[in-house]
Amino acid sequence: MAIKTAKRIPATEAKTHFGQVVQEVATTGTPVIIQHRGDDQAVIISLRDFQRLWPLEEARLAPERERVRTALRTAGLLSEPTAQEAAEVQAFEARHSPEDQGRILTEWRQLEIEPPLSEIILRNRERELS
Repeated sequence: MAIKTAKRIPATEAKTHFGQVVQEVATTGTPVIIQHRGDDQAVIISLRDFQRLWPLEEARLAPERERVRTALRTAGLLSEPTAQEAAEVQAFEARHSPEDQGRILTEWRQLEIEPPLSEIILRNRERELS
């Protein structure tokens, strides 16, 4: 078994590049130890590693999460992304840095859509069913 090594960065760098640090941890699985004045203080780990280390927390939340997903699927409000949608997300992520992605999503969330997006989705689902 290969030994994992962690990356160490100062807290100021973690603060400045937080989005990039999170993205790196999520994609590589390499933990990042945050240092303050040269001393190790905290660590950022991937969600997969967290779930492995804290299985009881995940197990406690899993039944509720699955119940909500089942209810949403039954109501026709949740579906798995298509291959095309997944490809579009990957293309978006490849074109934009994590900081740009955050900025773009913030701008999108501030858009005033009339009628509300939820109503548009429900109307489209009704058309699909009829």
